[in-house]
Amino acid sequence: MKYLSLFVFGLICAVALPAQARNTGPTGLWLTENQRSVIAIEKCGEGLCGRVHWIIEGGMQFDEHNEDPAQTRQPMCGLKILWGFKQQDAANWIDGKIYKADEGDLYNATLQMLPKGNMLVRGYVGMPLFGKSQTWTPVDAASYPRCKPAKP
Repeated sequence: MKYLSLFVFGLICAVALPAQARNTGPTGLWLTENQRSVIAIEKCGEGLCGRVHWIIEGGMQFDEHNEDPAQTRQPMCGLKILWGFKQQDAANWIDGKIYKADEGDLYNATLQMLPKGNMLVRGYVGMPLFGKSQTWTPVDAASYPRCKPAKP
């Protein structure tokens, strides 16, 4: 019985630890749900921020929908689109902002790590109940090399 208990404990650890290792947090490279860009998320200041790391060929090159006319020629590559996220618990980051460049709109946002290693990104106005979510997938830099900012 003692050996059976040790075997079961070992089996549980073998299954649980790899799952935990996949859920390391939101820092890293993330392919957006529409697969048109990859966002690099890193710690900045006391929270998290994210910048455009890769753009699909033929994708938007400039922040042309920005409500500030002076910003419409700003390159999309390297553009900060996430900021201000604070960690709530092991899987959730709250109080952030997300800039939806293809519309030129700014939303409140949350990030939630999902059990299989993906991340739920929710943008909203007012309360999270009134928003929209996307599932982003972790990717590696070899598959999605850093873009080069377009020249105006």
